[in-house]
Formats: sequence, C-alpha cells, structure tokens
Amino acid sequence: MRIVTSLLSCLMALAGCNEKPSVTTIHHSSANGVDTLFSKTTLREGVATFECFASESGQCHYRVYAERCPAPAAGENPATCARTPLEDFSLAPGKTHEIRGLPQDFRECVSQDADKDAVCGA
Repeated sequence: MRIVTSLLSCLMALAGCNEKPSVTTIHHSSANGVDTLFSKTTLREGVATFECFASESGQCHYRVYAERCPAPAAGENPATCARTPLEDFSLAPGKTHEIRGLPQDFRECVSQDADKDAVCGA
C-alpha cells in the first residue's frame, strides 16, 4: 500500500498537483448571521492576491502598508510604529486584485468603511 501511495504522490506532483507554499489571511465578520465583511489575502511566490467575498457597504476597502517599529530603549515603553502606505484600493464582492513585489513583511488592513485611517488605526 505504501508503494501505491508513493507512486500516486509522485504522479500527482508531476501533473502539477503540488501547490507552492503560501500564506493566507482571512478577515471575516458578521452580524445576525449576515456577513458584514469577508475577505481573503494569499501570498504565494511574491504575489499577493486580495479577494473580496462580501461587504455590507458593497466594497472591501484595503490599505497595504509597511510598518517599522523601533526597538524601545531599556525601561522605556515601546515607541510608536511608523507606517508607510504602499497601496490603497477597493474591491467589489467577487473581484480580486494582485500586487507583485511587496516587501515580505507587508501588512494590510481591510474594512467595509472607506475611512481607512480610522479603521486601520493610523
């Protein structure tokens, strides 16, 4: 049985059934059983794909940014992190958006509200 399983795994890999490693982030909120926001971001091989599935406002509003947080000195409170916006965009449910070349440690904020500064805490 191990031989059959190994052979099948090899055949599937040759046929392209072996996906590359990826990181997926899901944002989901609901009220009274209704989705108010449902979004997915996948980072695979340097390409970030943003997908909007549902938004109460009719749009998923995204802010993609880099964040730099200086190390606090001994005995001090952590300093405020500096955020550099990389891209702001909105998607209707069912739409996707790809961004290539983002820094590996990029951050994102997604909201049903257009006021990204209030939602992202900037």
